[in-house]
Amino acid sequence: MIRTGYNINYIIIMLLASIFLVLPASAITVAMYGTGSGFSPELHNDTVIVAVSIPGSSGPDLDSHIDQFTDPSVDVIILGGEDTFSIQTASRIETAVAGGKILIVTYPSNKKLGASLPAANGGTTSGGQFLELADANKVTTQEIFNGLPSRYSLTGTASDREQATASKGAVTLLNYDTGTPALLYMKYGKGYVIEWTTLPSPAYMGTDTADTINYRLISRLLPVITSTAVPTTVPGTTTSMPVNVTVTPTPTESIPSQPVTGNVTVHSSPPGASILIDGVYGGTTPTTVADITPGNHIIRLTLSGYYDYEGTIYIIAGKTASAFGTLPPLNLNTATPVATPIVVTVPVTAEPTQQAGFMDNNILVAIIGVVTAVIGAVATIFTHKAKKE
Repeated sequence: MIRTGYNINYIIIMLLASIFLVLPASAITVAMYGTGSGFSPELHNDTVIVAVSIPGSSGPDLDSHIDQFTDPSVDVIILGGEDTFSIQTASRIETAVAGGKILIVTYPSNKKLGASLPAANGGTTSGGQFLELADANKVTTQEIFNGLPSRYSLTGTASDREQATASKGAVTLLNYDTGTPALLYMKYGKGYVIEWTTLPSPAYMGTDTADTINYRLISRLLPVITSTAVPTTVPGTTTSMPVNVTVTPTPTESIPSQPVTGNVTVHSSPPGASILIDGVYGGTTPTTVADITPGNHIIRLTLSGYYDYEGTIYIIAGKTASAFGTLPPLNLNTATPVATPIVVTVPVTAEPTQQAGFMDNNILVAIIGVVTAVIGAVATIFTHKAKKE
């Protein structure tokens, strides 16, 4: 009887052990927009779950599915399509990454993102003739590219790429032959952003190679991993059964955090103007105002005797923007100047008063009055004479 119970327990233990061995060690949930990154989830059916996958040719599709991409269950967001999605969608993705997700983004989708990127993007140019390891001696590089080539030559025509400059604190893994970054990553909030400044496959490498690089980066940057490799012995048996445990990986390389604020250097003509950023005083020009939150801000320059200057500035975390304003004088007349005639005052000497002559107006009026009186008197005399007769 005891023997039978032992056999039943043994069978149950073996069944449980086989179930644990079949279950994936750690399931990674991804949301995909396009396939430009080279990541192939079908190569990782045992560890990768695709929550949502939409074509990368229509940004509005991403806009309408953004809730699925930012869902708390999603571990990795992959943007490998066109940059025709909205700014609002880009903002929600950056917020989700800051909350702890991993983002893999390639050109041209990276053009819609800003402060989260590990590189400052400055326009578009043609790709180089090859990609190569930025630093073969770096621990991270050795882990990611173990067993992979150190150089990836261009096949065919070079596609367009982002003219990028690595941000302070970013880890660059691959460079173009020109020395500019092709693959780099950096911490953003509680998450990470992995940026390809070009489409890696098929221009420079096969899909399998690009997938291996992406998958190794994801596995390294995930905050925790789940393992079934730790055995425990069940009392009364000699069989070890794997048990799920959470293991925090020991960091092999310090990954600096991304700055959360930016700066702006302000100049004005004339100098000495007071600087107000969103109504907060920041000194007088020329100077650099530090610790400004990323995004758009209103800047105003004021100086006594001059009109104010007002404009907007866009701040990127870890970057220093530049601003310049011209303040016109208050008495500046913008109309075409009209020549003012010069008035010359010439002193005039008064002429002496002339003697009144015979035909002076006053004398003439007096003569007329006398004549009128004489005529009137004569008329009266003749009238009286006529009545007597």
